[in-house]
Amino acid sequence: MIRMILIASAFAATVTMCFSPPPVFAQTSASEMLEQARARSREMEELKAVLNGPDQNMRLAAFDVMVNSGDEAMRQVALELGLASADPLMQAMAFKETILSLNRLVFTLEIDTSQPANVQEQAQKILASTGNTYSIPVTKPDRATGVFTIKTSHQGQVNGTNLTFKNAYDTGQFELVDETTIKGILNINKSGNGVFLATAKIR
Repeated sequence: MIRMILIASAFAATVTMCFSPPPVFAQTSASEMLEQARARSREMEELKAVLNGPDQNMRLAAFDVMVNSGDEAMRQVALELGLASADPLMQAMAFKETILSLNRLVFTLEIDTSQPANVQEQAQKILASTGNTYSIPVTKPDRATGVFTIKTSHQGQVNGTNLTFKNAYDTGQFELVDETTIKGILNINKSGNGVFLATAKIR
């Protein structure tokens, strides 16, 4: 734990130096602006190298510092690399941060043809009545537990790279399939039992 704290502190100091906004001068030449851009690019590449490096403690510490740095460009780089990472811990951290930063999840629905005929028929009626999209709000995110609120007594939760939720009569179970997409099963039960394959973009 002490080692992790020291690593995080060291990265926080590095990040502060690397990404502190440069002083604004009344007249900045094109060559000066280009040099600033080159310096920032080099610094970003160094941080990317740490996120892709062999030391897991360094990867996780760097990811945490970048996501919480207040620098949106750095945050987006960390999330992009984290979601695509082969490190399951970093990927899970990136997934949770991505989901809990959204305002809403919007799913595209398809009939699950593996279901019995009567369930498929009910699903078809729901699609004809309400369309092929389904959305839930993401409010009151708790980053410690991965829980978020949909309605007063209805919640969702991120656990690893999986997402589950209960919304009134409806339930969903989804997993990360690539760095931009979740996919799974949505049950819509208010006016019958409609089962769907549902996909949502998270980035």
